[in-house]
Amino acid sequence: MRIRPLILTLLLLLAPATLACAQDAGTINGQGVLDAVVAAQGKVVVIDFFASWCKPCLMEIPDFIEARKHYPADQVVFIGISLDQDQGQYFRFVKQTPFNFPVHLADPDIINTFGVTMIPKTIIYDPTGQQALNHAGFMPGEMLRQVLDKLLAGGGK
Repeated sequence: MRIRPLILTLLLLLAPATLACAQDAGTINGQGVLDAVVAAQGKVVVIDFFASWCKPCLMEIPDFIEARKHYPADQVVFIGISLDQDQGQYFRFVKQTPFNFPVHLADPDIINTFGVTMIPKTIIYDPTGQQALNHAGFMPGEMLRQVLDKLLAGGGK
């Protein structure tokens, strides 16, 4: 009977480490992102391209986390894509940031597939899967909410 308390204690000790990296969804390539957009048909899809060393990216990530809390998952899908080249730096960043949406490490083809020439970059798809916004540079939370509200109300671009 002493084994059960030991197992429970170990599970409780390991759970925070497991949860801390729970939003790391692995590496993703361009086709994987496009497949995710198709799979989300009927929902708005927000793709945030960032890197852990990018100061404007660090400024906007909290707004994306807040937006994820505000918009139901059955209406809006958020996908984070890190362009970090140092995997250790990426994993440390994901572990310490309270992401509430999946975050992927970008495969090298992401840059060409989505024309990422600067970060942060946000691409938003409407519920029909059509690109509604391709925004390079910092996106304030208010701007993100305005775009999402308009798309969810059926306002298109």
